[in-house]
Amino acid sequence: MSSRRLPNIRKILIIRNDGIGDLLNSTPAIALLRQNYPDAEITVLAQPLNAPILIGNPDVDRIRVFDREGEHRRLWARFRFYRSLRREKYDLVVAMRTASWPNFVAFLSGAPYRLGRYHKRFKCTLTHTWRGMYEKGHVHEVDRNFDLVRLVCEGKGHRRLVLNLLDDELAKAKGQLAAWGIAPQDFLVGIHPGGSSFDKRWPERNYARVADTLVNEHGAKVLILRGPEEAELERNLQKAMRADSIAFAPKSIRELAALINVCNLFVCNDSGPMHIAAALDVPTVAIFGPTDHVAWKPLSDEATLVRRDMPCWPCSAHKCKIGWECTKKLPVDAVWGQVEKRAKTAPQHRKEKRRVR
Repeated sequence: MSSRRLPNIRKILIIRNDGIGDLLNSTPAIALLRQNYPDAEITVLAQPLNAPILIGNPDVDRIRVFDREGEHRRLWARFRFYRSLRREKYDLVVAMRTASWPNFVAFLSGAPYRLGRYHKRFKCTLTHTWRGMYEKGHVHEVDRNFDLVRLVCEGKGHRRLVLNLLDDELAKAKGQLAAWGIAPQDFLVGIHPGGSSFDKRWPERNYARVADTLVNEHGAKVLILRGPEEAELERNLQKAMRADSIAFAPKSIRELAALINVCNLFVCNDSGPMHIAAALDVPTVAIFGPTDHVAWKPLSDEATLVRRDMPCWPCSAHKCKIGWECTKKLPVDAVWGQVEKRAKTAPQHRKEKRRVR
C-alpha cells in the first residue's frame, strides 16, 4: 500500500474557529499531523474565544485569529484577511471544523491539497474528503478528527488533549489562592455552573446542595468560576448556598485554566471548562444533559460523567417538548454520589507543574 503522506508539504493551515472544547479535542489530530509532517510549519486558524488554548502547544508554530464580530466584521476586512491567507502559499489546508466557511476558506487559500468533510457547501472544492457518517452515541470527537487527518497521515496517534500552562500563569494562580486565604493544604473544589446553552445547565440550587455538602463533610473551600455572561448564575448559586464560597470571573481563558489546574476537584456542566479540566487531568465530575455524551465526554481518566438516561435520547435538544428533563431533573443524589467518590480519591496537594505531553 502506498503512503498516505502527501509530498512536499512545507506549510499547513488548520481551520478550527469554533468552541474551546472543539479545539481541545482537535489537539490529538494536530499532533498526528505534526508527527507525519515534522518539518512543516503548522498554523491554526481560530477565533478570539479559543485561540489562547494553543499557547504553549508544541505542535503549533503559528496562531491566526479570525474575529467575525470584531476586526473582520466588515466585508473589506474579510477580503484583506483572505488575501493574506492566500499569500502564505499553504500546501495543505485542513478544514477540521465541519461547516461551509472552512471549506470556502480552504478553496480561497489556493492550497493544492484541501482536506475536509463531505457534508457542507463548497465540498466539491476539497481534494480529500471524509464521507463517513456517525450515529450518535458511538464515536468520540477526538476519533472523528483522527478519521479526517488519517486521509493524509499514518499512525494511530495519542488520544490525549494538549494544553500547556506557563510558569507565570501557574504562579499567578497560586498567588490568587493565597490572596483569598486558601492554604496549600485546603481541599479546593471548583464549580462552574455555566454552559453554552440553557439545556446544558444543571440548576444552581442543585449545585448549592452539592457545594454545601462538600463543605460540611469534607471541609472543602468552594471556588465558583464563571464566564463574562454568567454573573446571574453565580449570584443564584451563592444565594442558594448556606456555606461561604468565593466567586470569581477570570479575565481570560488562560487564567481560567490556571485556576482549574490548582483545584483538587472540579464540578461542572458539559462545557468548555470541562474540556480544559480534562486536558489538565484535574479530577472532574461532569454533568451532561441532551448532548451526545459519547462524542463529547471529557477525555481523561480523572473525569466522571453523570447523566440521566432518557427514552427520547438521542434527541434534538433545542426542540425539546418535555423541558429538558434529562438536565433539569437529574437528581442531586446521583451527582453527589459521583462527587463523593472523586472527593475521597482526589489528590490532597496542589498541582504546580505545567501539563507536559
